[in-house]
Amino acid sequence: MRLSTAKRSSGVVDVRGTMILETVDACESWETKQRIQLTFLRTDSDEFTTDSTFASLESKDGTNLQFSVRNAQNGELEDELRGIAVLSPDGTGKARFTQPEEREFPLPQGTIFPVHHLSRLIDDARAGETVKSYSLFDGARLDGAFKVNAVIGPSPRRQLSPTPRGDLSLLRNQQAWSVRLAFYAANDQEGQPEYEVAMDLQANGIARSMVLDYGDLAINARLQRIETLPRPRC
Repeated sequence: MRLSTAKRSSGVVDVRGTMILETVDACESWETKQRIQLTFLRTDSDEFTTDSTFASLESKDGTNLQFSVRNAQNGELEDELRGIAVLSPDGTGKARFTQPEEREFPLPQGTIFPVHHLSRLIDDARAGETVKSYSLFDGARLDGAFKVNAVIGPSPRRQLSPTPRGDLSLLRNQQAWSVRLAFYAANDQEGQPEYEVAMDLQANGIARSMVLDYGDLAINARLQRIETLPRPRC
């Protein structure tokens, strides 16, 4: 991961780091782990580091989510979120946090969790949809689900350089799309999104490349290594 662009107002002149994402078939659920470690260089030459981890267990029927989020800066824990979310047959749901405090709130009808959001996005891309909107809850915030607007188009299918290491068969013979996602706070879709993600997304759920756009700065993420994980004995 490296800095793509930065406005002067950001106070940042360089960013570098890594993202590790792992999705495991856990029989009745999908287990996801993500860690992003970044080093920022300020205009005054000072550096600071961030370390963000996300872990979840999402049932394959899409009705249950257990989640844990930790954010640290310069080695000091800044916040930690833990909890569960459940969706009802009528499409409504509720989320209950156990950290940093006990809190419970309803989720709007039609809310989906992260793995099912990715699956729905791919299904819509295959169906030829170009603009879609979703209500997404992942446990990363205390004030409810994100409203996510998606713009879907054809993939540029550029050659990855340098070539990633690992199981390259996962990158071959896959339909792909250029996708841009804008994430809005649940009750604010009139202003600017909190952040945007642009990616070259394959039909098997793998993103060949990604840009994380936070408004005043954007970070490029390029695939460096990909591995197939063993299937469980269920």
